[in-house]
Amino acid sequence: MIKVEVIEKFTLKDFNELKNIKRKSVEKEGTLYVGDTFECSKDMAKYLTGDNALKKAVVKVIEIAPQKIEKEVVDIKEEKPKKKNNKRAK
Repeated sequence: MIKVEVIEKFTLKDFNELKNIKRKSVEKEGTLYVGDTFECSKDMAKYLTGDNALKKAVVKVIEIAPQKIEKEVVDIKEEKPKKKNNKRAK
């Protein structure tokens, strides 16, 4: 998730996709005000920072959370070489 801060008042149709919204002032569903912060997806952040029809940025990125990478646990058994019997025939 990417944390952003609003730099210009705007309304958002996909408001319900936003997470952890922290308001600076009035709370109105669908409208975000200057100073509000929230977390959103990478695609939403790109859209709100200017990758839209108006080419207008209404937020600035303040934090990018690292992605969680699931580690695959692999059980590796180390095989020890078998000792050969090096006895010489007499």
